Amino acid sequence: MRAKVFFIVCVTAMGVRASETVLDSVALPDVEVSVSRTEAVVSREASAVTVADMRLVETAQIVTPKDVAALAPNVHMPDYGSAMTSSIYIRGLGSRINEPVLCMVVDGVPLMDKNMFDHTMQDVKRIELLRGPQGSLYGRNSPGGVMEIRTIRPLDLAEPLARGLVSYGSANTVRAQASYYRAGWGVAVRYTRTDGFYTNIFDNSKADRGQTAGGRLVYDCRPSASWRVTASVTADWLKQGAFPYAGAATGTIDYNRPGGYERITLFPYVQAQYKRDGYRLNLTAGYQMLLDDMRMDQDYTRADIFTLRQTQRQHNGTLNAILSGRLTNSGSLTYHWNIGVSTFVKSNGMQAPVTFMREGIETLILSHANSGIRTVFPEDSIAVSNTTLPVSCDFGLLNAGAAVTHRSRLQAGRWCVEASLRIDCEYARMDYLSTADVDYRFTLLMDNFERVHTELKGVRDACYVQVLPRLSVSYDTQHATLYAYAAKGYKAGGFNPQIFSTVTQNQVMTDLAADMGMHLNIADPRYSDVRITSYRPETDWTFEAGTHVTPVEGLKIDMDVFHIRCYDQQVTVFPGGKTTGRMMANAARSRVWGAEAALQYRWLSGNWSGLVHASYGFTDARFIAFNDGFGDYAGRFVPYAPQHTAHILASAGYRVGHKVLEQVSLAVRTDGAGRIWWNERNDASQPFYTLLAATLTLGWQYVQLDLWARNLTGTEYDVFRFRSMNNDFVQKGRPRELGATIRWEI
Repeated sequence: MRAKVFFIVCVTAMGVRASETVLDSVALPDVEVSVSRTEAVVSREASAVTVADMRLVETAQIVTPKDVAALAPNVHMPDYGSAMTSSIYIRGLGSRINEPVLCMVVDGVPLMDKNMFDHTMQDVKRIELLRGPQGSLYGRNSPGGVMEIRTIRPLDLAEPLARGLVSYGSANTVRAQASYYRAGWGVAVRYTRTDGFYTNIFDNSKADRGQTAGGRLVYDCRPSASWRVTASVTADWLKQGAFPYAGAATGTIDYNRPGGYERITLFPYVQAQYKRDGYRLNLTAGYQMLLDDMRMDQDYTRADIFTLRQTQRQHNGTLNAILSGRLTNSGSLTYHWNIGVSTFVKSNGMQAPVTFMREGIETLILSHANSGIRTVFPEDSIAVSNTTLPVSCDFGLLNAGAAVTHRSRLQAGRWCVEASLRIDCEYARMDYLSTADVDYRFTLLMDNFERVHTELKGVRDACYVQVLPRLSVSYDTQHATLYAYAAKGYKAGGFNPQIFSTVTQNQVMTDLAADMGMHLNIADPRYSDVRITSYRPETDWTFEAGTHVTPVEGLKIDMDVFHIRCYDQQVTVFPGGKTTGRMMANAARSRVWGAEAALQYRWLSGNWSGLVHASYGFTDARFIAFNDGFGDYAGRFVPYAPQHTAHILASAGYRVGHKVLEQVSLAVRTDGAGRIWWNERNDASQPFYTLLAATLTLGWQYVQLDLWARNLTGTEYDVFRFRSMNNDFVQKGRPRELGATIRWEI
């Protein structure tokens, strides 16, 4: 394993009014941790926490949530080729499809679908990432943690603020943003485009070119001394090429059907806060609309086998209410409590038709059907006249749930004991209709072609109840907090439509044989039953001990060790041979041992200022039991999650104080990850790799210029590797990027 040192040079904006009104102070003050939905301070929270304020966000050049992940130990959000595939891995666990292990929350509202996770962030005030189960407060899909993104609200500002940026970089990449905030309201707009970095040699086109645009309106007011009401609406549009998957043997992208992803999102919410006499009430209601369209050459080769187009029409609603209070006696006892109720509805109309081209009909359907026919009739076969075979797949997916939660926190001198409990009840339903029409002729008996209609239609539903406890204890000293906790988390169960093409494909062959009065043995009957679309919730128990240390002003050190037991683990299973779908199954149990360390230090001395932000994470995640019918993987490493993550960001700035140049800053950063196993067999992997980047910034009173580079050494590495239809494919990481950014704040 070869490791390199990776540096980023960037700048902290100093001397602008936003620094006085929005940013946290250099001394790292004790601030509320909003993700815990309680009034707790970072240095006293009984959890592993990574915090990025506006200054760190801009210094680290964080644009999307995937950039945030590199700051935290044992968090990995790779770029799998489109904004749709927002896979997340935390502490050795995660999944490529369906439900995530992390709950992403924007201004107090959880995003209900991970297809919305990969978005361009703008005017971020603060990002907080808690690692470890947060199910007792957030419920579903937070066994790995919660990422809370908080944007600027007008009442946070002491005076009007106008800010923006224009950036140009490699691959003709342009990014522009502008926003304006004043008392009571604000508006923001943004636009990004790129020609792309990956070339499909089939037609010499860029596989990942694209553009996105969006905006936000926010209204913020205080109707009375006790109430604060914030209303916001965000809209985004994205259109991009996607899936730049190259053959592992050739290293080139070479497929004949275009791939792409288009998405429209609308995200309005209303949040009301009431504070009086030691009580606090938070009310949040949100609506999320997701309309998207994905196209894929599903064999990723020049062979004209089959394509997939998936569209979603999704409407989601959330409602959350939390009441909290505090009681203090005359002694040293303080009791904090909160109770909450929440509910959600997620409705998705999905169409996912698979179209078999002539070559696909021959290789995926006829070859298998005729191999069975010729065991009885060696000289005869089935012929199909279809030039294409569309397999329609229409789904109505519904998830709805409600929960109640309670949290008690007792502070007795230096000791603190906290207990939380949440009861979640969720209903899941799938209405499905999949059809195909085949014109066939059996050469032994038939002179003309006849049509066989295959139809799978029905309803599947399920109800799940989860009880999610959390118990923690902590001890405070003058400069440190020691803590330990045990907590349960879970990923929601449901239905996976992505295996339906395989089920229908097998049913087509069965119907052909039945129409001829014969019984055809399917090679693997497990993938011929609609029941395989169901999967149960995945649950885990996490046991963690750690410490937050603040030995001197501006310095914060975090360390922790943890152990996770995962049950009914949701694993992506690919049927053997040349099949078309992938299945989510509760096929495994696993265990994880790990450790994390993080450091953040800020200093200010005269005209000099600086920042050091570093982290390291280690996980040993292995299957306890997993047999997919092709192999027993007990004791093997869980794939896709890196065993090691490392990050270093160091910046230094000097205030020149001259009208020609007021300030200059330099920062260094290193991000590394690996080893990453690409399958359960552990016979393919990406070794530990690091990336080198740099930024030089020159600043004036209202304007700063960043000259930056990413992957400066041109490191070659694999972001993703997988196997489909007996072929191996990889997605390479981005090459070297150079660019410049102009920012302004007035």
